[in-house]
Amino acid sequence: MNVFFRLLKVIGIAILIILNENLQTIFKNSFIPLHFIASIVGFSLFFLLTQLGKDLLLYFYRKRKKIAFNKTDNVTVGIENIYFLVISGVAFYFLLHLLNLKPKDFFTGLTLISAAIAIIMKDYISNIITGMILGFSDKIKIGNYVKIGKYTGEVKDFSLTMITLQDDDDVLIYVPNSSIFTQDLINHTTLDQDINTIHFEVNNKMKIPFRDLEKLIADVMSEFEVAILPGSVQLVVDATHQESTSFKLQYTLNGQDLKLSKNLKYKVLKCVYENTSINGLLNR
Repeated sequence: MNVFFRLLKVIGIAILIILNENLQTIFKNSFIPLHFIASIVGFSLFFLLTQLGKDLLLYFYRKRKKIAFNKTDNVTVGIENIYFLVISGVAFYFLLHLLNLKPKDFFTGLTLISAAIAIIMKDYISNIITGMILGFSDKIKIGNYVKIGKYTGEVKDFSLTMITLQDDDDVLIYVPNSSIFTQDLINHTTLDQDINTIHFEVNNKMKIPFRDLEKLIADVMSEFEVAILPGSVQLVVDATHQESTSFKLQYTLNGQDLKLSKNLKYKVLKCVYENTSINGLLNR
C-alpha cells in the first residue's frame, strides 16, 4: 500500500511539473488570476516533493537501523518535526504569494507586531527549538524510563512542543519540551541495556536475615528468568536508618519491556510486604 501511494505521488509530481511549465498556455483564458493558480500548483508540487523525500529518507533510515515501519525513534520523530516546520513555513510563503503580497514588504510592515508576537510566544518557540534538539539527541530516547521534575514514566512520543510520558498507572502525561532544561531530568534507562531498580524498605523490628530476604526475592525473580540477563540480579543495602533499612534491587532485562518491569516490580514488592510487614510481625 505504501508503494502504491508513493507511485501516486510520483505521478502527481510529474503532472504538476508539466502543468507548472505550461501555466500560461493552459490557463490563458481562465477567469482565475494566474498568480492564484501558480501559487496552488507551486505549493502542491513542493508538498509532494517534500513528502516523497521524507518518505524515502525514513524508509532508508529504518532499513539501515532495522526498525519496523510501524515503530518510531528520536530520528524519525525529528524528521517528521522538521518536515512539519518546513511545510508550515512554505505554506505561509505561498499564502502571501496567493494574496499577491511580497514577503519582504509584508514582514517589514509587521516588524513591531512580529516582535510583540515573539515575546508572547517565547515559551512556544522555546518548546519547538527544544523539540528539534531532542529529536536528534541521545540523552533521552523514545522507550526510555525517565523522571522529568515530578513526573515519571516511559517516553512514548516527542512532538514539536510536548513530550508524552506513560506512567506506571498507564496515564499519559504531557510535559513541555522546555522542561528538559528547566527541571531535573533523570534517565533510568542506560544506552545499551535496560537496567531496572526497585527500592524498598524493611522495618528493623522484623530482623529478617539478609540471606532469607535474598532467597525470597530470588524465588520471585525465577518466574522471569527467561527475560532477565543471567547474573544481573543484585540486592544491596542502600541505606540504614534508625527504624528501617533501605534496599535496592537491580536487574537487567534482555530488552525493554515496561509491562514486564511493572509486573515484576509488583510481585517483588508484594513478596517483601507479605514477608516483612508489621502485619506479619503482629500475626506471629
